[in-house]
Amino acid sequence: MSNVSGMAQLVTIMRYEMLKFVRGKKLYIVLAIIGIIAAAFVLVPPALGEPYPDAEGTIGFFATFVTILIILIVTLFGADSVVYDFEKGTAFVLYTNPVRRRTIFAGKFLSALIVSAGVIALFYVVAAAISLGINGSAPVETVYSMLLAIAYMAALMSITFLISTTMKSTLAASVIVFAMFFLVFDMVDGILALAGQRPFFVITSMSTVIQDILVSPFPKTVYQEFGTFKILIYHPSVATALTVMACYGAAGLGLAYNRFVKKELL
Repeated sequence: MSNVSGMAQLVTIMRYEMLKFVRGKKLYIVLAIIGIIAAAFVLVPPALGEPYPDAEGTIGFFATFVTILIILIVTLFGADSVVYDFEKGTAFVLYTNPVRRRTIFAGKFLSALIVSAGVIALFYVVAAAISLGINGSAPVETVYSMLLAIAYMAALMSITFLISTTMKSTLAASVIVFAMFFLVFDMVDGILALAGQRPFFVITSMSTVIQDILVSPFPKTVYQEFGTFKILIYHPSVATALTVMACYGAAGLGLAYNRFVKKELL
């Protein structure tokens, strides 16, 4: 009975969390951004008198925006998932009920993960539909790119939940999440590239596989000369990227859960 009760509680938490996402303005902001990207691709080339790219180029165009979209998604759907309850006081209502904290944590994380994966899938469906309408086809690698994007998002979401369980302010959590994934990790990546070192341990460096999987042959790591400088252009393999994503995801989620179950209401 306890297992059935726990599962019923998990489903209830997920239902309310997902309902919160659907009713909130955050989801509509992301959908509006997807619409703007799609509209720009369809309208700008004819306006400039330029031809549309082929099927691979069309999907490649959309894939260039995926990493930014993912950062926005985890910031909007994950950064305040935990800290909001403690900041606004709703934790005193939810967390004092006979519901295990692991059930609450799982419900919140799975809800954020499902909604985020749905948004990413929708983005790729829009890209594939546009490619089919213009070129009459869409490369099968579109599916691979989408799956890699979802895996990358899951890793970032785990880290985001760790930050959310650590911070005391939703604003601070959101700013830190966005700055970390959009600036800090990229700065470390850039410094290592200038030093000629492979940033194999930097999670944001793994995002290149989302676009690289669309290219044949698969890009390789090379040194590129810029005047007197040599910069390492790092292209991890799919296996390397998935391994790093899994490590970050497991570590982030484990630490987030440990922090969550010990978090005090006051």
